[in-house]
Amino acid sequence: MNSFVKGVLVGVGIGLIVAPMRGDEMRRLLSERFQEMRGYLPEDANQYVQQVTDRVSQTGSELKVYAQQAANKVKETSSSLGNLAQQATSTVKQTGQDVADTTKQAASSAKQNVQSSTPNP
Repeated sequence: MNSFVKGVLVGVGIGLIVAPMRGDEMRRLLSERFQEMRGYLPEDANQYVQQVTDRVSQTGSELKVYAQQAANKVKETSSSLGNLAQQATSTVKQTGQDVADTTKQAASSAKQNVQSSTPNP
């Protein structure tokens, strides 16, 4: 079957080279030959074409769903990272404040210790 179609195409090609004609005659001839070749195609070809078309359409739909899911996941992750960044910023601020308070208390305590241990003249 495959060899037959190749043979027909080669024959058409040789025919076109050997016997050139006007453009409209050539188009008419090609149309007629194409119609003849369609008669040689198996009837299952249309079913096969439909199956391939359906599969491509289904795959396209699945890819759209996957792309939407990926976009949603990116949005969720972005939101989560934003929340984590806010929590980290708050924790760092609180830790900085705690360090400042502890340093003030240590300085005050050290100052009191120095004053109490120094003899009065």
